[in-house]
Amino acid sequence: MRIVKIENLKSGLILAEPIFNREGDLELLSRGIRLTDRHIALLKKLDVDHVRIVDEIEELDEEYTNEELLESIVVSNEEEQKQFEKFVEDLEDLEDSHYKSHIRNAVNKQMEINVLTGEGNVPIDVKHKEMVEDTKLVFESLKDSNEIDISKIKSGLKSALPDMIRNSDVLMRLKQLEEGDDYTFEHSLRVAILAANVGKWLGYNDRQLEDLSQAALLFDIGKLKFPEFILKSTKKFTGKEFEIIKKHAQFSYSILLKTRGINSDVKFGVLHHHERIDGSGYPFRIKGNQIHEYAKIIMVCDTFDAMTNDRPYKKKVSPFQAAEFIAWNSGSIFDPKICYVFLSNLSEHYMGKKVLLNTGEEGTVAYVDTNLPNRPIVKVGERMIDLVKEKDVQIVALL
Repeated sequence: MRIVKIENLKSGLILAEPIFNREGDLELLSRGIRLTDRHIALLKKLDVDHVRIVDEIEELDEEYTNEELLESIVVSNEEEQKQFEKFVEDLEDLEDSHYKSHIRNAVNKQMEINVLTGEGNVPIDVKHKEMVEDTKLVFESLKDSNEIDISKIKSGLKSALPDMIRNSDVLMRLKQLEEGDDYTFEHSLRVAILAANVGKWLGYNDRQLEDLSQAALLFDIGKLKFPEFILKSTKKFTGKEFEIIKKHAQFSYSILLKTRGINSDVKFGVLHHHERIDGSGYPFRIKGNQIHEYAKIIMVCDTFDAMTNDRPYKKKVSPFQAAEFIAWNSGSIFDPKICYVFLSNLSEHYMGKKVLLNTGEEGTVAYVDTNLPNRPIVKVGERMIDLVKEKDVQIVALL
């Protein structure tokens, strides 16, 4: 292993350690990946000074064992000790399961167009309060169980789906939702709404929309098997802690394997949601069309929602900044077709939105270039600020 300065990097070199974003909560490049010119450009954009490199893949250290990962967890009281012991049991049960044999090459077909519609403009979590409450109870039960009541999830989604996709101004729909203190559930609901709209924009039929919404609602349920003191930590995760968190996709899939009535499309949409187009994701480092299309949609929606909402360890950014991150990583982390559909449809509703700039000024989106939808022209007073030309100016919030 050797240290190489960024200016001396060349494509083809093998990364010895993962690269995280500035906040330390998103793994941008995984260890073992062969660097491309685009990867190197991303590292420069992040102001990374140097990286650790190996010449041969065989030089990489062995992956951490579960015992080594568990040693990194610090327990500070009796309640945390109980949560930790339960997590150890669940982790042992996960390792005994056979989810690793369930990898498939999901090549997707053209989808027929069948757009659902709904009525009214009542917030989804108000109009479908029973669905929200039932789903919360299902999520809560997973802390002590390894199966879910899928019938309640299915019936609730079927009734709410028309309203989830009725209004294409999805930013408005998300802003209507009531904020609470259950981040995992609320994040999953928002991702389900975003994903359902992407499915609509792709022309999915009724059954596909229902399956995609199920996968998007359930993709993070594996996190409910983790001790709360880890999930609610306000500090950056260490390398070992992040390796533990990365097991949530397997936990989610393992739960779905034990639940009757869930089809394979939903299961693989959940299992693959952290895989990446270039093969740098996890848990299996599959790439391209090996990744189920539902997972490709979920990974874009998951990233967008996580970036645009406050988390214990990170403040939110504006939808424009999140969209710019997704656009920048199109073709490497994210599927370019999904990115185009997501960003182009989202941008149709930027016009007229009131925004706050990083200059402290407030303005209104006056024009959106379809080729650069994340850098619109903003009217501030009598001035027009073109964010394509004014690269140092950013939209930091929707008002």
